[in-house]
Amino acid sequence: MGVTNLWTILAPVKQHTLLSELKGQTLAVDLSIWVCENQSVRQMQGVVVKPHLRNLFFRVSYLTQLGVKLVFVVEGEAPELKWEEMWKRQQARGLVKPGATFKGGKRKRSQFTSCLKECCQLLDILGIPHITGKGEAEAMCATLNAAGLVDACITDDGDAFLYGAQTVYRNFTMNAKDPHVESFRMVDIEKVLCITRQSLVGLSLLLGCDYLPGGVSGVGVANAVKLLKSLSGIDIIHRFHEWRNMSVSQCIDKIEVNIRDKAMKVSDFPQQQVYST
Repeated sequence: MGVTNLWTILAPVKQHTLLSELKGQTLAVDLSIWVCENQSVRQMQGVVVKPHLRNLFFRVSYLTQLGVKLVFVVEGEAPELKWEEMWKRQQARGLVKPGATFKGGKRKRSQFTSCLKECCQLLDILGIPHITGKGEAEAMCATLNAAGLVDACITDDGDAFLYGAQTVYRNFTMNAKDPHVESFRMVDIEKVLCITRQSLVGLSLLLGCDYLPGGVSGVGVANAVKLLKSLSGIDIIHRFHEWRNMSVSQCIDKIEVNIRDKAMKVSDFPQQQVYST
């Protein structure tokens, strides 16, 4: 999910954090991520009647016993730009009829929506707060984190950083031998990788994201990251707009020349509808 290859790029700042270390924290949880995990685990199908509820109950119980406060975020209406990508994910999970093709328009996700509703009912019974975002859940999680209302976000969607998240926990596991999450902090991303929030938006345009799956053809991860470092301190989106009127001599280095030439083959680059979402 999110920016293509983002977690590979951020790997140098990944930290292994034990769940016990989350004691005393308040966390915003992207509920859809946990529900999707259960839909993807085929060995649970037909064995556990409602695996999403079982999974949610045990995770909430475990974390609350650790003294972790939780607020769950339910996704609202996804942007139209993401409809096709969401359809592909449903197809990958076996929730689309074989041979079906995307025909445009919003996809009805009655099964998924029903699971979310049941999860919210369980949270109500457990006395755990939940809210529904106007758009995607990771965006609301990020907003809460950026405002200092929660200490971190639990989500596997890297888009959270583009929306302003400061700390993201992903790959949540309650393995008895090693219950942990992978943690990423924006302060480390900026300090170690020299990548800012705006740089991440730039990466989404070059490498692709949920709203722009293809990105710019021929732009590799390594060169994209090198470009962002070369343009450190420069408004990256403004720079992308300047490319159409820039001469080769105005480019910082050969990497910028190469990427600019490829990006200019995309008629509407940089796609405002993507970075304004």
